[in-house]
Amino acid sequence: MKIMYEKEKKRLVYAGKSSSPDFWNSHWDLKDLRESIEREKNSRFILKILRKYVPDKKGRILEGGCGKGQVVYCMHVHGYESVGIDFAEKTVGRTKELFPYLDIRVGDVRDLQFPDDYFLGYWSLGVIEHFQEGHHDILKEMKRVLVNRGYLFLNFPYMSCLRKLKAKLGLYKQFTGGGVESFYQYVLDGDTVIREFESNGFKLIGKKPYSGIKGFKDEVAVFRSLLQRLFDYKGKNLWVRGLRYIFDIVLAFFAGHMILLVLRNMK
Repeated sequence: MKIMYEKEKKRLVYAGKSSSPDFWNSHWDLKDLRESIEREKNSRFILKILRKYVPDKKGRILEGGCGKGQVVYCMHVHGYESVGIDFAEKTVGRTKELFPYLDIRVGDVRDLQFPDDYFLGYWSLGVIEHFQEGHHDILKEMKRVLVNRGYLFLNFPYMSCLRKLKAKLGLYKQFTGGGVESFYQYVLDGDTVIREFESNGFKLIGKKPYSGIKGFKDEVAVFRSLLQRLFDYKGKNLWVRGLRYIFDIVLAFFAGHMILLVLRNMK
């Protein structure tokens, strides 16, 4: 994967894999699809946020760019009226075969086929960074379909303190402009995204960087092998799991790979 720094917009540009429906259909392992979806039915990440902001479980919640549908499944299991859309038609079809009761549809987050003021909540998990032309059309549709004071749960890979330091030191190849062959994603500047959403009528009510181990190992090669083993650990050893949990939290403060923003639609 080729990584470049675009100084004007304070973001990283990743190229080498085209973020297309065919790519995502092949990226998600459809062989063990049922298991991978059911494994997330009690997702602490999702449920902790929903219990804080939507405790009464009233109102529809959309996941735009739902992928395999595991978040939609988690919400459904826990009594939320959940809807998901994704442009990877093969993946959506396979999920519908396995879970026909889930409301998952083929769709485009830039042109949602829902009425205005239709959803109380909207999850966007690792989506906006994959659009080379930018995410303004996605933002407009988010605002349109959310009710007044509805919640947007938005995450994306962002310019952590570590990434900003590397950019300042000139440790990334410079992006010189023009088209990008096989564009994959941006790593966005968090403050820039916040200002963009606030200037379009959203209010920031919470933010949290996370995934510290990934953010550190991806940027500091000397620790990559050791941290990769910790990152990939699937065993039940409580000491190792505890160590991974602590490392992930501590490293997230200055090297988090992702940031979660919670915003309200102030119409």
